[in-house]
Amino acid sequence: MLAPPESTHCAASALRKITLRLIPFLFLLYIVAWLDRVNVGFAALQMNSDLQFSAAVFGFGSGVFFLGYCLFEVPSNLILDRVGARLWIARIMVSWGVISVAMMFVRTSVTFYLLRFLLGVAEAGFFPGIIYYLSGWYPRAQRARAIAAFMAAIPVTGLIGGPLSGALLGLNGVHGLAGWQWLFLCEGLPAIILGATVPFYLIDKPEQATWLSAAEREWLVTELARERTTCIERHSGALLAALTNGTIWRLGIIFLLTAMGFYGYSFWAPLVIKSLTNSSNLTVGLILAAISAGTIVCMQLNGAHSDRTGEHALHVAVPLLLTAAGFAGCALLRQPAAAIVSLALVPIGHCGAYGPFWSIPSRFLTGIAAAGGIALVTTIANVGGFLGPAVIGVLKERTGTHTAAFLLLAVLGLLAAFLAFQLRNADVLSRSGVSHARSNA
Repeated sequence: MLAPPESTHCAASALRKITLRLIPFLFLLYIVAWLDRVNVGFAALQMNSDLQFSAAVFGFGSGVFFLGYCLFEVPSNLILDRVGARLWIARIMVSWGVISVAMMFVRTSVTFYLLRFLLGVAEAGFFPGIIYYLSGWYPRAQRARAIAAFMAAIPVTGLIGGPLSGALLGLNGVHGLAGWQWLFLCEGLPAIILGATVPFYLIDKPEQATWLSAAEREWLVTELARERTTCIERHSGALLAALTNGTIWRLGIIFLLTAMGFYGYSFWAPLVIKSLTNSSNLTVGLILAAISAGTIVCMQLNGAHSDRTGEHALHVAVPLLLTAAGFAGCALLRQPAAAIVSLALVPIGHCGAYGPFWSIPSRFLTGIAAAGGIALVTTIANVGGFLGPAVIGVLKERTGTHTAAFLLLAVLGLLAAFLAFQLRNADVLSRSGVSHARSNA
């Protein structure tokens, strides 16, 4: 049954206001989060030689962030469900900002490992908390685009953060601080400042949104309640059922495999590009910025097409194939320009899958089950964040090149794409269930 014109107009108006109010702010928060997570890759251009860190030490220190992150991911998201997004996201941001700034005082491998671990503990729950938060504001049909818009912050961070980090390294020696110390100081402070603004800007629930009209609030609350009811009727809403759900574990394994590659890319790309081109730190940053610009476009196109067709699994599998091809090309091609073009396929594919991928859990989970299930997916996936950089570090130290590590990551990317393709049957069932619910509404 077709919705009346006034209902359609109300829905469009409400979604436009929600997007303008929430997405730019959350986008900015995620830029800061991602920058503080991966800026160690740029710091390594100076820090490794200053502190005499080997490839293995740097790889382990980069990845140990994810051990702290994984241990506290699910508990953090369950707390967010209880106390609300405003207070908990503010706590997360201020604490990780303080630790990120403290990275400027690293002198030994032990303090490097400790602070990276604590940074992961502090940031745990931020990303799944935002995904869960967005599921409370966007109906299913608009969710992939909203998530893709929010997660475009990752490549935008490369667009901004690459040249910024390269420039900050150029402050080497100013006021007695190394360039990598300036980098941690200047890129850590925004998290503290923005975290303090979160309680005054975010609103926990649509019912509290005074910036929506009464009709818009009523439409949104009714639509989300209808979807939650349908979801609970078709799937258990219990937390334990979510944590033992086979699809949740499959999603986690898919992104564990591809996260090994992407975080390996994120932490090692500056060093790989430097070795391929022998360019200045600023030029390395500009190359990464250009890669990020292409990634942003592909993310939005894939997320929009996924929402338009209602299909998610293929919109995850095909981009992950691109990631695998990128690693293989960078490992095997000897011409620097061709190797860098291949390397660009890694973030283009990985980030392109984000919107469709992260819209899948909330298609069959709601409430506390969604909070726990989304957090479990990110917990499993972020084990790859620890393994990827560490594996590259060990293999590079043993072989002297990134070739063996990148070929391994290409194989894992192929496996992730295959598992994503197998989700297609579950995705079709989910879409038919949603369609059935709408036809009865």
